[in-house]
Amino acid sequence: MKTFRRISQIIFLIFFFYLFLRASFPLSLKIPVDLYLRADPLIAISSMLSDKVIISTFIFSLFFVLLTIPLGRVFCGWVCPLGTSLDIFSHVFKNKTGKSFKKLLSLKYYILIFLLVGAIFSSQLIWFLDPIALFNRSLIVSLFPILTGFFTLILNLLFQFTFLQGWLSKLQLLLSSTVLPVQVNFYRMSSLFLVIILTIFFLEFVSRRFWCRNLCPLGALYAFLSKFQILKRRVTENCTDCDICKDLCKMDAIEKDFKKTLDRECVLCYDCVKDCPANVTRINFKGKFKPQGFDLTRRKVLASTALGMVSVGLLKTGFKDRNLKTGLIRPPGSRVEHEFLSRCIRCHECIKVCSTSGNFLQPAFLEGGLEAFWTPVGYARTGYCEYNCVMCTQVCPTQAIHPLDEATKKKTVIGLAFIDRSKCIPWYKNINCLVCEEHCPVPDKAIVLKEEEVIHYDGTLKKVKRPYVVEDLCIGCGICETKCPVEGKSAIIITPQGEQRWKG
Repeated sequence: MKTFRRISQIIFLIFFFYLFLRASFPLSLKIPVDLYLRADPLIAISSMLSDKVIISTFIFSLFFVLLTIPLGRVFCGWVCPLGTSLDIFSHVFKNKTGKSFKKLLSLKYYILIFLLVGAIFSSQLIWFLDPIALFNRSLIVSLFPILTGFFTLILNLLFQFTFLQGWLSKLQLLLSSTVLPVQVNFYRMSSLFLVIILTIFFLEFVSRRFWCRNLCPLGALYAFLSKFQILKRRVTENCTDCDICKDLCKMDAIEKDFKKTLDRECVLCYDCVKDCPANVTRINFKGKFKPQGFDLTRRKVLASTALGMVSVGLLKTGFKDRNLKTGLIRPPGSRVEHEFLSRCIRCHECIKVCSTSGNFLQPAFLEGGLEAFWTPVGYARTGYCEYNCVMCTQVCPTQAIHPLDEATKKKTVIGLAFIDRSKCIPWYKNINCLVCEEHCPVPDKAIVLKEEEVIHYDGTLKKVKRPYVVEDLCIGCGICETKCPVEGKSAIIITPQGEQRWKG
């Protein structure tokens, strides 16, 4: 069973990476590329509690809920991509089980209570600690760009050898059309994301699966769901008290007498069964059934509840700078802001697929206040919303972004272009520049050029074609801002004025 468990972990991890890489242009896979996020019951419960609505995409999460009730935390030990990655990391560095922190085991349950209480009051915080969203986000914003950048660097070095150029060109074309972006993408705050995920991995040097043992709220939820599990670890009376099983247990689930087990902590890894020298350890359905208990103190439960309610006040009343908010461009199909914030789990799937056709969507900093931290916003100076692209509307697991067809998307307004005449070349230099008008994708052109006779700075009369925005036609795609040749801040910027948002 230990071998089967390892095979299961590898298969599910490969499948996770496969879906991750297929979240790119063209989005042709019949299986949802956000399947792991849809199958996460913690994300499902939090999102539906926060927005007070049933979200159909989370039907997949019922599978693991139903599986956990009789079998326990099989997801944590057999499926979870972050848990598998931590196991691989520890195996490579030959980490020992590490120190036992029994007092910290209950911490994840209080974290779960804190997060769910916040969700009840429409404060979505589950995104910060949910392992699937966290791992997915870290891959997209930090790890994958680093890998693609490193690969690009190696290719550029190898291209210096003439005899390799033909083969390397074919390899580059193959990879860029399948798994790698056409260019290396850069994201805001990528270093912060990297520090967070590296901290989780380096905690493996403190104790195996430190994150899973003490901090993971999804693991805590699965523990609650497995209260009545019937597949449990049992030890016969012939135990020799050799303590090998306790030293092996990565979840610190085995008690000091080596026979009792904290079933809620066990992830059914079968290490204790495989390596028991006396062959007296079993994991089966036999034995007396007894529902599990949870050592949660009333005081700490109330404290977690109170903190969850306080977090609502802090996030909802946080200062929002109106000057910064002028750059808060949401993806096409986004729901009205309060619904969007209630549902968005910051998985950054939309940012991943956007980066395959441009680099428009970026993680927000404080443009919308603390409550909007890390949500996707359009940053048109680095990329634009492709006129024919609807991929970001197809990969949102919580439907914070409403699914759109191509025809609807082309008519959906996400903002409005504004020309800064103090920087625009035809306006302040009296020199023709046709870039914004040429690139405007709207069939009837949302930017028009009007030839005007102006007095040049030397006193002469000059005819100049100056750009004007046709507000009724502009959809705020941002290509004019991206392509504007002015150095630094663009002479034409996109504001969220007139944006169209979905409700209900």
